[in-house]
Amino acid sequence: MSLEHPTESDEQFDEPEIAPMKTDGIAPWFNPVALLAVLATVAIYVLRIDDVMGWMMDDGWYVLLAKSLATGEGYRLTNSPSPDILPLYPPGFPWLLSLVYRLYPHFPENLWLLKSLSVAAVLGCGLLLYRYFQQQRGLPAPLALGIALATCLCPPLVFLATSTVMSDCVYMLLMVAGIVLAERLVTAAIAGRSAWALLIFTGGLAGLAFLTRSIGVALVIAIFLYLLKARLLKHAVLFAFIAALVIGPWMIYSRRHAPTPSQQMEQGGYIVQPYSMQFWQKLAGDRYAGDVTASELPRRVWTNSLEFLGRDVCRILMAVVFEAVRDPFKDAEIVNSSEAGTRGEILPVSLILGAIVLFGFFLAARERLTLAELVMPLTMGVIVLWPFETVRYVLPLAPFVIFYFLLGLRGLAHLVMRSSADASQWKLAYGVLFIVLALNLFGNVRYLLSFYATASYDRPVWVTRFDEAQQLFTKIKETVPANGVVGTPIPSLVALYTGRKTVAWEDPTGKWESWRKLPVSHYAWLLFYPRPPDAAERKFKTLFVAKGGGNFRLIELGDPATRPAWATP
Repeated sequence: MSLEHPTESDEQFDEPEIAPMKTDGIAPWFNPVALLAVLATVAIYVLRIDDVMGWMMDDGWYVLLAKSLATGEGYRLTNSPSPDILPLYPPGFPWLLSLVYRLYPHFPENLWLLKSLSVAAVLGCGLLLYRYFQQQRGLPAPLALGIALATCLCPPLVFLATSTVMSDCVYMLLMVAGIVLAERLVTAAIAGRSAWALLIFTGGLAGLAFLTRSIGVALVIAIFLYLLKARLLKHAVLFAFIAALVIGPWMIYSRRHAPTPSQQMEQGGYIVQPYSMQFWQKLAGDRYAGDVTASELPRRVWTNSLEFLGRDVCRILMAVVFEAVRDPFKDAEIVNSSEAGTRGEILPVSLILGAIVLFGFFLAARERLTLAELVMPLTMGVIVLWPFETVRYVLPLAPFVIFYFLLGLRGLAHLVMRSSADASQWKLAYGVLFIVLALNLFGNVRYLLSFYATASYDRPVWVTRFDEAQQLFTKIKETVPANGVVGTPIPSLVALYTGRKTVAWEDPTGKWESWRKLPVSHYAWLLFYPRPPDAAERKFKTLFVAKGGGNFRLIELGDPATRPAWATP
């Protein structure tokens, strides 16, 4: 089967005779149907932007660090009572956010502007994907456009761009751009043309991708191996050197200024934990969940692989179906509250879809091993080894999951209809792609109807819970002194909205004495998933409980010198 240039010996898999998009000599993007689809996609993103951030926890840290950089306070945890605690997040995304923050430095009024960075990244990625699949993978223009739109309209990606301030969308753009540039670099170098500018841009972009998401190490390794595969040894060495120039200063600086054990004890949470520590934890970032040994890693790989095939593929291809059979919020609650490794029910329909994706990947790799066929398995290798829910790390791979799925459908059609016309082999892929687009559009429209509903009980829980959180923020500002310290599960969010110093509320029994010295004066329960007070909490005075189902509350811990221990006798 040929994705690029069919041969006579492979004529069953020749490209189908599909009428090209009639553009009257102008670019296909100006085709009325394509233009309408693009405008509708942009409208969905604009209409879905809300005022919520911080529920994902990471996005609260991203915004806090962006604000710190934009206001000249440096790359440090400004929420912490002690100064100069370095976060162990790579600085790429906070730095990009800080550039946007400077345009309108008024939080939270500038939240829509911060989210626009992710929105622009997804839409820009859609443009790149259209060109990539048409020019570098040889797909018909309608199919390339369909994959680009299916990616942009994928509800989980739309959610990340408009209801969080996460780095995934920007990383997806950097990854796809890195793949496109690297492919052009190889083509130019093999043809004997000057490719130094492409080499510099590719190395810099790959380095920035790593500084945006550490999983970008897979992209760096993949490009290096791809250049070696093309027998471009000099280019591979120079690429590695340029990428190292971008990545190296942060790696050296973060090691030399890593949080000390006392700083880790003070602030708490995964923001001050090195990845080498998180890797051996049962749940990344939760040091109290326990650790694993090397002998337990195969089980982790199996669990995460099964989660990708049995859940994530369905979320990417048919999010509406996934939400109809499983409650994603309930599943996420299981991940946060149960034994590490529990991910929720595996869906047979997702396993079937996943098998087709694997078949499509096999067909693509057998025909010609492009850079994408290196990026995909290397990235998945990192994902299945990491002790956390996989979907967040998988979503930037959505365009390739969709592509391999359609390729797998075409391959299945070929196996079933060997004697049929080749055009029939693509009909199944086109039909299913239309269904995926329709489901994605339906999912986004359904969300918009809920988001703009007048009754609060009809609105998304993600939004109404944040409205409850605003009540708690107001009470903290009214009650906690300006120099007070608050312990809370989401310290970045409370610090951003109240201006109070915060620490991560974890292991209160073990940290009680250190919190006396800071001193931590209040406890604010704030997490998306409700949790009733435990026995130890009832010994202290409850100052406020927000109205709604989140059970958000503010507890006064009392005088540090005389207050009782947290642990129940």
